[in-house]
Amino acid sequence: MARLRVAAAGDTPSAPLSITEALDAGPREVLAAMRLALAKKLDSGEVSSNAIASAYKELRELDRQIRALDAAEQEEQRRAAPTVARRSFNAAAI
Repeated sequence: MARLRVAAAGDTPSAPLSITEALDAGPREVLAAMRLALAKKLDSGEVSSNAIASAYKELRELDRQIRALDAAEQEEQRRAAPTVARRSFNAAAI
């Protein structure tokens, strides 16, 4: 899975993967590619009127899963980060 990093000056956002390309990348990338493909179909009007409600529901579910994966990744990084020892207050030092 790709690791997050701070963007540097001059970085350009990478183009989203196609669903086929995302299959080799990882689960988050697959979900993101599916979300993007579904959003494009909704925006272009390709989804029939009787399927719009279920398409929006699926889009919300894909987004929820992606956000859950991102939150888990951030929590994992937070736990893996070295902890800095806290200095306690010493009244005698004053």
